[in-house]
Amino acid sequence: MGHQTDTRPSFFRRLAQDITANTIVISAASLVPLMAMVGGGVDASRYYMAETRLQAACDAGALAARRSMPAKVLDDESKTIGNNFFDENYPDGTFGLEQLNRAYVADSDGEVTGTASGTLPTALMGAFGYDEFQINVECSADVNVSNTDIMFVLDVTGSMNCTTSDTSCTNNGEVEASGSKIDNLRTSVMTFYDTVESATSDKAQVRYGVVPYNSQVNVGASLNDTWMATSHTYQSREPVWDTTWTTLSYDVDDPDSSTGVEEFDEFQWTHYGEVSEYWCEYYMDVLLTDSFDWRPTSSGTPSASSGTVTNQTQNGDIRTTTGYHETTLERREKTYIFTPGAGDDQCHLGYNWYTMDVERDYVHVEEQTQEFDEYRYYNRTFDLTSLYDDNRITFDTGTEGADEIHQWNGCIEEANTVSNSTFDPVPSGAYDLDIDLVPSLDDEKWKPALPDLVHYRYDYNWYWTTSEYYTTRDYDNPRLTCPKAAMRLQEITARSDLEDYLAEVPPSGSSETEGMIAWGSTYHDIGMIWGGRFISPDGIFAADNATTAGGDAISRHIVFMTDGTQSTSRTTYNVYGIEWWDRRVSGDGSSTTLSNNHAERFQAACRAARNKNISVWVVAFGTTLTQNLIDCATPGRAFSASNGTELDEKFREIAERIAELRLTD
Repeated sequence: MGHQTDTRPSFFRRLAQDITANTIVISAASLVPLMAMVGGGVDASRYYMAETRLQAACDAGALAARRSMPAKVLDDESKTIGNNFFDENYPDGTFGLEQLNRAYVADSDGEVTGTASGTLPTALMGAFGYDEFQINVECSADVNVSNTDIMFVLDVTGSMNCTTSDTSCTNNGEVEASGSKIDNLRTSVMTFYDTVESATSDKAQVRYGVVPYNSQVNVGASLNDTWMATSHTYQSREPVWDTTWTTLSYDVDDPDSSTGVEEFDEFQWTHYGEVSEYWCEYYMDVLLTDSFDWRPTSSGTPSASSGTVTNQTQNGDIRTTTGYHETTLERREKTYIFTPGAGDDQCHLGYNWYTMDVERDYVHVEEQTQEFDEYRYYNRTFDLTSLYDDNRITFDTGTEGADEIHQWNGCIEEANTVSNSTFDPVPSGAYDLDIDLVPSLDDEKWKPALPDLVHYRYDYNWYWTTSEYYTTRDYDNPRLTCPKAAMRLQEITARSDLEDYLAEVPPSGSSETEGMIAWGSTYHDIGMIWGGRFISPDGIFAADNATTAGGDAISRHIVFMTDGTQSTSRTTYNVYGIEWWDRRVSGDGSSTTLSNNHAERFQAACRAARNKNISVWVVAFGTTLTQNLIDCATPGRAFSASNGTELDEKFREIAERIAELRLTD
């Protein structure tokens, strides 16, 4: 027999053949790809987080640098601000990033571009030959205005002449103090303009408008004549005259014998006794005076009052009356009568008398002379049709009834309203609060403010009275503080045009008749009403405001600035007349009711603007930001500024937010 050798398999062979050990093999073999997957996931996550954080930091720095840039220049200060914002958002060493670099530059259009880079060491992937990742990000930011309308509604009341530090100042005698609030306002509006213009694309339409307001608005130059009333009732007066007529000429026709019927009246005679017929005839020719033809029986010229009037006309102060007189004419002719008798011939000398009834025509020309007696003070209605030809009209409202020329300078009385205390919703009949009003009815039309036509009215005790009153007293006219004419929305390509408009004294050769001056009381509602009308896409300016000329949409903003709380007066001649006499807002002449109702009207005007997707920005300058002002603004867009520097900052901030500072990449 042969020898049998017992050969045992190796460990790995036995392991391979042992199905119970396959799990170990598989597990060992899969460790390598599993480690690569886990390591890749970890390092990829770190890469993603680092890159995302780096991109956010780059964006933040770009935005901050662009916001701080003067005009379109990225100066060192702006670069530093950008870098600081980057560093705050990505502190050095975050996620282990090494060799961190960041830089910002700007092109000629002012767009800021940033870059950031760094090296991120791997945590696990080094075992597979990947020791680090290179991270690079880019960012850019710009301010870019789309099609935008901006309407400034600016308080130009008397207190704007004061400085913010002078708390005792009310109007500084209507003279601008050095460093006055209105001068601060001019600077801030120009800052706003510069900020927006520096961010405006050449393809964008950006328009600006301005409504200066106090207790009035000057909008007449922007209104069509068809929107203005052709008659209106004012608190006014007319003269009462003592009238007499003085004769200038009185012409009476000569009697006309052909118009009547001749009648024999009598024979008037004188007896001469016995003479021959020859001598009788001779005596008649010698002794009797001449006979005469037809003439009036009464001497003198008949008066007009004794005649019959057939027609009377008057041209100015001259009156002409025509008519006739019924007149009796007489005619006398010489004659004799010879009566022969037996030795007793009789000679009778005399006249035959004839009469005739006729009519004599006359023309009586008189001049009217009047002497002033007194004034009649009452609600007088005037025909204004001719006013709009040249903005001048003449009425007899001067001293003792003298003709007075009234010049319309563009300030208005509002459309009809109602004296409600709540205006949410706006009641019917309150046409003044409709910012989309296009007048057609008389109640809807605006009326010219004519201060010299309007007069206060008192009774004999000098008490205010709404009743009609007759007196010789020459009551005063109310004062009208008419601000500068409002500027409709327009593109302003020359910076100097806006500067000239805002100037206290217009430059030589300017077409403006007055500068931007501060005077009068504060009526917030009328400023907001007309700010809304000028910028609304509907209403009287819809043709210009609805879209751009190319049909594109427009973003709309009202920037409302005031330096004080609302201040109303019962005796101020404002857009609602003189309140104590007209009572269009209060209804009862009460100061408290008047103030409350104007505050409610202000809120109604603000709501009307906001409801048309118009952003309302409110700035309280040198005064408290009251709840009334906060409620007017679009939420989050009410600001306060205590001095000129802060006002400039707030206007710049609003401009930047309107300009939509944004990332461009």
